[in-house]
Amino acid sequence: MSYLTFLLKSSNAHGIHSPFVYELVTEGFYSGKKISGNDKNGLSSKVLTILFKTINHCKSFKLVVYGENSNEVTETIREVGERTKTKLWFFSPMAPVPGGLDLGFICGSNTQSIMKAFEQLRKDVTDQNLFVLPDIHKTPEMEKAWETIKKDPNVTITIDTYHLGLIFFRKGQAKQDFIIRPYRSFFLDAVLGIRNLWGLLA
Repeated sequence: MSYLTFLLKSSNAHGIHSPFVYELVTEGFYSGKKISGNDKNGLSSKVLTILFKTINHCKSFKLVVYGENSNEVTETIREVGERTKTKLWFFSPMAPVPGGLDLGFICGSNTQSIMKAFEQLRKDVTDQNLFVLPDIHKTPEMEKAWETIKKDPNVTITIDTYHLGLIFFRKGQAKQDFIIRPYRSFFLDAVLGIRNLWGLLA
């Protein structure tokens, strides 16, 4: 999906009818500052900014990073955590996490590696868990993995922010897939709002 297509399909907070997601967007995505990142590890400033806003809003401080380049990705997230004074605990995916996992960060560059990481992290999933997949539209392989994850019966909410995909397993929640612009832009909101209104009137 191109970024233009994403924008045309996306909504802002006003188009969200889930109280849980609305709160995440308005109190999480729309707050805080932008974070600088390292594109070499697939962790651009946009990925890191959305990630840390989500971590702080959801209080997801116990992390497992699994998949390709997991050591490098872990160190990048750890460094940003120290820089932003966000206390994080990192655990191995091969052992139980005391008190349960909060956030699973999936690293991968193709469908197979992403799904392997997803399946490994999903073994002990609870309705309090959150999984994160960066760069979901970077390649057709990553888009395929994202679409496969969305169809998983244990997944109840997915949020496509273009640069990052968020995956929730909330029990009792109706299954919903959201495409959301994670940043506020008066100009963009106005332009897309006019376009949507024109579509309704046409």
